[in-house]
Amino acid sequence: MRMTTMDIFNVEQNIKEYVNDANKEDLKVIVIEFKRGHFLNVLSKTKIFREKHEPDQGLARILSFLDATCYSQTGEGKQAAEIIGNMYQASDEKSIDDLILYGNLAFMCDYKLARKIMSDVVKQIDNEEAFEPVKAAHAYLVLGEAEENLEKYVRAIKYYKRGLTYLQTDEEKDDQLVLFLHFKLGALHSLVSETDEAIHHLHKTLELADERNIEIKINSLVSIAKMYGSKDEYEKAFAYLREAIPLLETSTLAGKLVHAEAYTEMAYNYFDQSMLDEAVPYYEKAIAIHLKLPNYSKRELGMIYMQFAYCMEHKEHPEKLLAARYYEEAIGQLEKTNDQELLESALADIIAFFESIGNNKKKRFYENKFVKMTNEKAHVH
Repeated sequence: MRMTTMDIFNVEQNIKEYVNDANKEDLKVIVIEFKRGHFLNVLSKTKIFREKHEPDQGLARILSFLDATCYSQTGEGKQAAEIIGNMYQASDEKSIDDLILYGNLAFMCDYKLARKIMSDVVKQIDNEEAFEPVKAAHAYLVLGEAEENLEKYVRAIKYYKRGLTYLQTDEEKDDQLVLFLHFKLGALHSLVSETDEAIHHLHKTLELADERNIEIKINSLVSIAKMYGSKDEYEKAFAYLREAIPLLETSTLAGKLVHAEAYTEMAYNYFDQSMLDEAVPYYEKAIAIHLKLPNYSKRELGMIYMQFAYCMEHKEHPEKLLAARYYEEAIGQLEKTNDQELLESALADIIAFFESIGNNKKKRFYENKFVKMTNEKAHVH
């Protein structure tokens, strides 16, 4: 939802006034290459252009915008930030529109620089009586996103709320931006454990979401369900999951992490109420998705396997052999994480399990692992 360089800086339009017979072919090529996303070519051609034409201040500024964007897009964030920082420092009379442009460009490569510039923007906006609310909201959105990326979540919440306030005073308010800000606020309030506030904003998101926002709608439904689950309000959690899961199965999010999270949450809500038979099929579906994700969380999958194994061990008709298999799968995943405390707890559980079924060989195997890990830990300390 944040404006891209293409949205805020129309290269073709801005370059028009600097076109003349001598440079028009060279500028035309630069614009075409930029629009095609051939960023390395653009950098090469702007360098040659400067040597050939010696552009005046206005055109030099536009070429610098292009260079900064191209460096950002090719992973050279430091060089991009240096260009933007120099332009920001060099401009004596900084117009709000220019600063918004600098801030958006900085966001692509340096969150601290973006925060610095956008803080300047919002100070000016708050001192002006008749500033376009949508522009003000976008400025607060970029500032909020910069803070969020710097993990300053409370500040990010403050700026997102300020952006929302500007939109609510706008007669022709951007409903998509309003929805996006509510979604952001819901996610961040959840992150800082302000559950009721999070649920409030995610409900607002659901009110505004339509077919264009199906992914945001699904994420909101799953997030609300997880929060109700954490409050042990299981029926409410189930209601949101039952709405989310059919939407997930026919959406672009099918097979993605949020799909696995919805199944895991459904399983865990049953698990937490000792409804183990009901939990089993949802754990199976969650595991299947996790295993297909390219960068699945070993810790998350290990914990899911532990709960699933417990279900297989204790359900109405226990399947002890499958329980054994999944306990071992859990240890295999948890050993790949750095969470020693969680691994110790899991090893204690698996040792108790193999003792309960009389498998002394496996029991000794995992006891040895436990002892070895404990000794290594003592040696480190």
